[in-house]
Amino acid sequence: MDVEHRNMTPPKFTPNDLEEPRLGPFETLLLGGGLALFLALLYEMREFLSPPLIAIAATILLWPLRRYRSVRALLFSGGFLLLFWLLSQLRVVLIPFVVAYLLAYLSNPLVDLLERRLHVPRWVSALTVTVLVVGALAAILLLLIPTIVGQLVELIRQMLDSVGELRRWLYENPLLDRLEEVLPIDRQALIQQFTTFLQTQLNALTGKLPDTLATVAQSIGSLLGALTVLAILPMLIFYTLKDYPKLRDALISLFPKHNGRRDYLMYAGTVVGNYLRGQLLISLIAAFNVSVALLIFDVPFGLLIGLLAGVLNLIPNLGAVLTNIIALLIALLFGDPPLLDAVIVTGVLLGQGLLEASVLSPHILSHQVGLHPVLILLSLFVFGYFLGAFGLLIAVPTTAILVGFYQSYREAREKLAITTTPESTEVTE
Repeated sequence: MDVEHRNMTPPKFTPNDLEEPRLGPFETLLLGGGLALFLALLYEMREFLSPPLIAIAATILLWPLRRYRSVRALLFSGGFLLLFWLLSQLRVVLIPFVVAYLLAYLSNPLVDLLERRLHVPRWVSALTVTVLVVGALAAILLLLIPTIVGQLVELIRQMLDSVGELRRWLYENPLLDRLEEVLPIDRQALIQQFTTFLQTQLNALTGKLPDTLATVAQSIGSLLGALTVLAILPMLIFYTLKDYPKLRDALISLFPKHNGRRDYLMYAGTVVGNYLRGQLLISLIAAFNVSVALLIFDVPFGLLIGLLAGVLNLIPNLGAVLTNIIALLIALLFGDPPLLDAVIVTGVLLGQGLLEASVLSPHILSHQVGLHPVLILLSLFVFGYFLGAFGLLIAVPTTAILVGFYQSYREAREKLAITTTPESTEVTE
């Protein structure tokens, strides 16, 4: 019995026994040849390959080696690139869903207010808010957009007509005579280069408008596709608002945890949501006030200037400066009389700035993102350089999120350092 018992005991394994056997010279040669043939096959199939096929082939090759950290990192990076490629390919399809979620994200506090304080069922509050949002969007599309496009086309036409007058004014301006006496410049060449530059930029701008409209039409596909998108958008907004807490929790669960929790995402979402809602409301008020005031004083392109004031108001600090410069140029070039319209525009924009600084921002935008003005300007230039106009709009909230993540990480490291110091260990003992 003892002999049988000893024979039945399982053998003991050492860590070395669990390691894979090393490849010999012959196996290494076969593996290298197989990889070479695989790369040659990829090269011959380059016209038929697509990122999903390459990702599947790479997964089949690397999956047996997934226990190595470097291989897992390679699989993760490849999956991230494949996901980014899929999103870029489906961007047109995903636009209605992204717009619906963004509108639901911004209007969800109103739904929560109706549900919690007034005890309205969530589907009723979601339906009510959806009707309000869709009605506001329809009013903007049907009433404001045609007028704004008409003023923009008229502004470009007048700018093209004024290039000849500007050329004649430059020839007759005595300031260039004095400048020509002081500096060795060629007046004829300077005027020619300047007017040619203006003409080229204006032609490019007028040429981009039809191209942009054609691009939008092609991306939608057809008129039927546009009507389909407009028809399903209210339904998407309603269902997204109705189940927004579930959708938000599901989306948050996709992000990694920090110290075992995802509170940083909730905090970042709250900060950014409050900032965007307050900034959008202030921008709407600014656009309304400036447009109405300029229309009352019969300033040319008053509605366009008001829209510009509202949109650029989304860009902190820099937006107000750009609004004043562009509005003054429009008033000086097309005002009647120019100086009076310039004074009116300056007064209206100054009054709106004072109203925003003294009343609107303290009451509507009561919270601050906690960023230094220099950091805000730096983020505007960096995001604007890489992403253009869209980067200017998302620069401040994105920077606030990054700063919040860094502060959360630093606080966690400081707490960990305090708990692992020798003094704390002795106290614990």
